[in-house]
Amino acid sequence: MTLNELGYYAVNRHPADARVVFPEARAAEELGLGSCHIGERFTVKDAAVLSGALAGCTTTLGIAPSTNPHTRHPTVTATVGSTMHALTEGRFALAFGRGMAAHWRAAALPTVTGARLRDYIGILRRMWDGETILDHDGPAGKWPLLRHANGLADAPPIGLVGVGPKTMELAGELCDFVVLHTFFSDEATEASVAAVRRGAERAGKDPDSVRIWACLAVVCDTMPMEDRLRRGAGRLATYLQAYADILISANGWDPAVWQKMRESGLFKNAATAGAIDATASMETLERIAELLPAEWLASAASGSPEDCAKAIARQYDLGVHSVIMHGASPTELAPVVAAYRTQRPTLRRAVAANPGRFA
Repeated sequence: MTLNELGYYAVNRHPADARVVFPEARAAEELGLGSCHIGERFTVKDAAVLSGALAGCTTTLGIAPSTNPHTRHPTVTATVGSTMHALTEGRFALAFGRGMAAHWRAAALPTVTGARLRDYIGILRRMWDGETILDHDGPAGKWPLLRHANGLADAPPIGLVGVGPKTMELAGELCDFVVLHTFFSDEATEASVAAVRRGAERAGKDPDSVRIWACLAVVCDTMPMEDRLRRGAGRLATYLQAYADILISANGWDPAVWQKMRESGLFKNAATAGAIDATASMETLERIAELLPAEWLASAASGSPEDCAKAIARQYDLGVHSVIMHGASPTELAPVVAAYRTQRPTLRRAVAANPGRFA
């Protein structure tokens, strides 16, 4: 039985090797996973290219890349979506995220605001509906002519990837699906679900019409210790490098703990070398794991395959519809998925392989 409620992230190791997208996807279909998600990185992880690779080597797997709304012209993004929608016969969904403001400043690109997301998503939908847009001047940009004649009967679902409550409300208002951030506490997940539903209700939508994905780091004890450290403590430390204040606020964690950790020589030295989960030594990772509160690390699925499966099933009690098992390849996830099958809960709503749709 295909588990449409479960997904994984493609090409998640550092340094990225784009070629693993093929064996990962084949293993995922054999395992019965529902979908593959792609977190775009400006290395060798172009979202459109990897989506095409997945379309060419799979027949049932849903495909959902996450990108940013201002790194491609709207016509280019519309073309990517239409092409993928046609190639996959409806298995494709497209998500957007805000990204890091500091990164956009360094790249001479504007910050991604809620207004920009609303404008860009509206443009896409109008273009996919066959509308010709003249002299557009809005938060997303200025274009004399926007036109995209794809000849398709419908278009891909659109989602948002976010952390804070404002983005969650925006997702409920605008989108078909939303992906929550990794390392969310139970309280943060429940609050995010409530925010998505508020946004949908505010827009006059059925609050149950937006598919909500939890993103749960899976750190199973069948993995080697180094992998567990990199994908658990190392990955959380890397997120703290990037946007600690937002993540800590969403979780209601004590900012004083982070302040002490950030000022430690250990963390400062590790951070200067780059992403901690990619560059830190085993010794450094072990010491960082000791600095991180157990409460923070408990927001991952860890322990035996059975323990991890229980943590996945627990997400549905918090209000989500689906779970991305983050940080592990399909082959590494096989014991967890086998355990999950033995205790698979009854879902509140049946979901489709397309990550943006219900069954």
